[in-house]
This record gives sequence, structure tokens and C-alpha cells, in this order.
Amino acid sequence: MDTRAIIIISCWIAVTVISSVYIWVGGIDIWVNISVGLLVFTAFIITFGVGLGFKPERKPEITLQNELRDIKTKLEILMKEIEEIKKVIEE
Repeated sequence: MDTRAIIIISCWIAVTVISSVYIWVGGIDIWVNISVGLLVFTAFIITFGVGLGFKPERKPEITLQNELRDIKTKLEILMKEIEEIKKVIEE
């Protein structure tokens, strides 16, 4: 599941739980309704803010392939040096 979806779902679950408890404890009153409305408004802001604004950083595949190629060449150079050291030690 995408990180953005997890953030949005957890936000709405939290708003639902907080609103339910707040209405259950406080009853139906104008101030309770305003408080719940502000919570819902905040959830909408988070939903659209995260949904439209947050984009995970990804490296292009070409960059990753180049990095892997560089690592492979360095590993080959190290293996050659290790073989040379083994030959010198054996002599």
C-alpha cells in the first residue's frame, strides 16, 4: 500500500474515533458540531495536501544501473588485487 494512502486512511480513522467519542461524551450541541466540523475540515486539508503534494523521491533506473555497474567494476578490481595478494603470500 502506498505511503500516502496509509497517511490518509489513518487520518480519517483518527477523526472518526475522536469525533465519535466527542459526540458521545459531549452530546449534540452547537459547539460539539463546530469542533467535529473543524476536525473534518482538517482531515480534508490533510487528504488533499498529502494526496496532491507529497510525492516520494525515486531515483531513475538509469542512475541505479550506472551505480550498480560502478560497484561491479570496483568489485572486480578488488578481486584482482586479492588474487595478486594471495599469489604474493603463497610465494
